[in-house]
Amino acid sequence: MSLRAKIVLILAAIVVLYAAIDHLVQRTLVFDSFVHIEEVAAREDLGRAARAIEGEVEHLVRDCAGAAASEETYRFAAEGDERALEESILPQAFRGDDLSLLFVCDPRGRVVWGRARDLSQAQKPEVQLPDFPARQLLPDHPLMPVPGRASAAGILLTEIGPMLVAAGPIVGAKDEASSRGTLILGRPLDAALVAQLARQCGVSFEAWPIDSIHLPAEAASVRTEASSSPTPLLRAIDDERLAVYGCMKDVRGRPALMTRAEVSRDVTETGARSVRYALASTLAAGVLLLLVLLNLLQRAVLAPIVALTEHATEISRSEDFTRRIGSERPDEIGVLAREFDGLIERIEQSRADLVKAARAAGMSEIATGVLHNVGNVLNSVNVSANLVAERVRGSASNDLSKVVKVLEPHADDLPGFLARDPKGRALLPLLRSIAGELDAERLRVQAEVKAMCDGIEHVKELIQAQQGYAGRSGVTEVVSIAEQVDAALAFTGQALQGRVAIEVVREFDALPACRIDRHRLMEILVNLIQNARQATQEAGVAPRIVLRVRDLGAARVRVEVQDNGVGIAPENLSRVFTHGFTTKKTGHGFGLHASANAAREMGGSLTVHSGGPGLGATFALELTIATPVTAGVAA
Repeated sequence: MSLRAKIVLILAAIVVLYAAIDHLVQRTLVFDSFVHIEEVAAREDLGRAARAIEGEVEHLVRDCAGAAASEETYRFAAEGDERALEESILPQAFRGDDLSLLFVCDPRGRVVWGRARDLSQAQKPEVQLPDFPARQLLPDHPLMPVPGRASAAGILLTEIGPMLVAAGPIVGAKDEASSRGTLILGRPLDAALVAQLARQCGVSFEAWPIDSIHLPAEAASVRTEASSSPTPLLRAIDDERLAVYGCMKDVRGRPALMTRAEVSRDVTETGARSVRYALASTLAAGVLLLLVLLNLLQRAVLAPIVALTEHATEISRSEDFTRRIGSERPDEIGVLAREFDGLIERIEQSRADLVKAARAAGMSEIATGVLHNVGNVLNSVNVSANLVAERVRGSASNDLSKVVKVLEPHADDLPGFLARDPKGRALLPLLRSIAGELDAERLRVQAEVKAMCDGIEHVKELIQAQQGYAGRSGVTEVVSIAEQVDAALAFTGQALQGRVAIEVVREFDALPACRIDRHRLMEILVNLIQNARQATQEAGVAPRIVLRVRDLGAARVRVEVQDNGVGIAPENLSRVFTHGFTTKKTGHGFGLHASANAAREMGGSLTVHSGGPGLGATFALELTIATPVTAGVAA
């Protein structure tokens, strides 16, 4: 992922995260404050409705107090004068459409005069109410006076519906007059009065008896909770309307009237719009800020970094360490560009020094490997030279010199000496014997000299191979791989004379002659057989070496050198071909490293397998051979 993409993702994530947090804050704080305001307003609306009902009760209380203070009412209650009753305002008020209950009781609760009407009926018939018997009101009636309470008012549930009631003492117009009884007025809290009160307080509300079977389903579902809750209950009808429920108590202090006000959710809608606007504003500001920051970053940071990256990529691709950015910017990127130029300059110098050092080290490694291989060859050449010198010292030519010394005194009469002298007659068989010995010695010396010449030629090729590392590939020849294995075995076998005999087992598949770099192959085989010989001598067991040549098919051949020597520890298997690694006290770690390199140069591979210390080792050389020639050589 590019740096620009990462910055865009990070900044976008920051903007989104900030918008999400801001929206969460708006929802939990700002919007909730709107909801709280709306709930408070809804409760206040229901409170205004309740206060409107209470105001109507107070209005009824004033009416009751005014009627109870009239002389006519006082005289009627005191004397039972029907004419005084007719002269008072009570009958006219009762016959109107406002009052549905009018009772006049004496101080003991006996009903002096009492009527109740059902105003919901067209004819307004009089009815009997259980709470208002025709003869006597019980002393515990909630509207009867008690010590410390002169009057009572409130809501009373009756069989004809909820009713606003008020009761006051009948005292007349004189302040010193004593009470002559109680006046009770009642006004129905019907739909008409509720509608009138709703218009007066500006709140659309409804009221039902709390135990009514006609309660709407939503009101019935919260009836129990509303009757016990100290505060009005709020229920959302939908996204646009909110219902608030409350309960008013009757004159007995029991839940009597359930009220419901429905308010519009304009406040929360305004809050929701504000939250949405805040979110949109935050996102818009974030996107604008993101674009501005990206533009600034593109100009001030990303473009210079892209240029620096392209410059570094071009240097890596072309390996032209002479290229420079040449930035003159005074900021950190300019410093970075100049430091990069300086670093490239130092890398260029270090690269040149490294090339020189690598060339010297490579030449040293090549020379070391060549010297190691030349040492292996010279070991056998030295053995052959010692054998030739030993045979020359014990040559039969010394006997020939003795024969000459015997013949020198008889130089003037050689025929007679050879014919008559017993010593002369013995010289001919002696000369025949010496001639035979000289012929055999000549053949042996010729064989050793040939081995020496082959070794010297191999040394020559090894030295010339060093020049191949400078660009000249090896020369391939048509040879038999089996014969080369035998030649390497014979070559290393020169150094085995006079030591413990090594059992050599040959397991060769029949392979045709092939074209291959003979001297590199010989270099590898000599190293492997020499190592196998040394490993078996250090093991302290009867030495045994198995040489295998296997035809793998598909123009592949495998040559194995297996020994029963000291073996290789598992942790060393991956290191045996490393330059300088050796487990021998007199080793240098060059032979196997050079052999592995030679195998790779021939397009093959050299591997090793060992079961562990004391279990011997097997080195395997796999090569791809050229198309076999017609003249096959059996192994």
